[in-house]
Amino acid sequence: MAEATLLKRAKSRRGEGLSIFSDLVYVKLGAQETGGHYSLIENVTPPGGGPPLHVHHREDEGFYILEGDYLFEADGKRLEAHAGDFVFIPRDTPHRFRNIGTTTGTMLLTLEPAGLEIFFEELAAIPGPPDPAKLAPIFVKYGLELLGPPLGDS
Repeated sequence: MAEATLLKRAKSRRGEGLSIFSDLVYVKLGAQETGGHYSLIENVTPPGGGPPLHVHHREDEGFYILEGDYLFEADGKRLEAHAGDFVFIPRDTPHRFRNIGTTTGTMLLTLEPAGLEIFFEELAAIPGPPDPAKLAPIFVKYGLELLGPPLGDS
C-alpha cells in the first residue's frame, strides 16, 4: 500500500496546497511515508513573501532553491540564495527567508525528523489573516517559537 502512495505522489506535480502566511506549501512526503524520519515539502513563495522569524526546536531544515531569488536570515546572518543553491538551518537556529525576486520562487524543503507537515495543516485550517494569539499555541505544540516579523518588516 505504501508503494502505491509513493508512486502516486511522485507522479503528481503539486497535490493539495496549504496556504501558510503568503506561501503555498505542498507536502510531497511526510511521516507516514518515511517512518517518521523526514518530510519533503515544496514551498512556493510570491515576490516579497516568506515566514516571520521563528525557530524549530525539533527539526533541522534544508532548502533547495528550484527557482527564484531568496534572502535568508539565520542566527542574525544574511545570505542570498538562487536556483541550484542549498541552505541548511540546524534546529534551535532563529531564521526566516524572503523571496527577493520579481517572480514566484519555488524551493524543496527537507525537515528531519518528520511531522512538521501536520503543523502546516493546522496552520492552514485557521481562517482569516494570521493572528499571533491563534498561532502561538500551534507553534508551541510543534516545538516552534514565533520570534518576530517577516524579513524586511523589522
